[in-house]
Amino acid sequence: MTPIRSAEPGAAGDDGTDPGAFRDAMRHWATGVAVITTRSPLGPHGMTVNSLLSVSLDPPTLLISLKRGSRTQGVVERTGRFTVNVLAADQRALADRFTRRRVFGDEEFRGLCHRPSPGGGGPELEGSAVVLGCRVTRQVEVADHVLVVARVTGVRVPSADGLRGPLLYAGRSYRSLAEREGAAGGNTGLGREAGGIAELPGPPGRG
Repeated sequence: MTPIRSAEPGAAGDDGTDPGAFRDAMRHWATGVAVITTRSPLGPHGMTVNSLLSVSLDPPTLLISLKRGSRTQGVVERTGRFTVNVLAADQRALADRFTRRRVFGDEEFRGLCHRPSPGGGGPELEGSAVVLGCRVTRQVEVADHVLVVARVTGVRVPSADGLRGPLLYAGRSYRSLAEREGAAGGNTGLGREAGGIAELPGPPGRG
């Protein structure tokens, strides 16, 4: 695993850009939602993120952004492995659970159905749309976050029905991808799910 190195010098907002304005602007960018899980000598740990990016298909590589100094970033740096649980549209409660402060270890997962990751990462959460095992290959510090580049070592699609509707996040709310019946070419539109819409508190990478 390549040690963490810093990116080019310069703090956020050096050119006069207001961080609050940037945060508001990014609310217009819809993303998927995942729970990153890891395992340390203290037990398993998880954190909800929406900063997940496919980098390469050959070799399969992805990137996540974690708050520098957070518990999750520290464990990922030490272990070099993690599991990505891509959440389905009906898993908003699970996304909320892993944004709140929690006791580190087995207590975090009490009452949840999960299984060990065969690749040595964190727990695989039952009901996830897709599960990806990952091995860290590079880390780069950028401002107050660490960009973690990882090789995908395993892919599991638990649902026998194929593609499941993903949980989305935009405008500080969870949303779902609602298909328009009879639309030509499989066009889709963003639609709120029935019931309350939970808000993801703060930027990804806090846990």
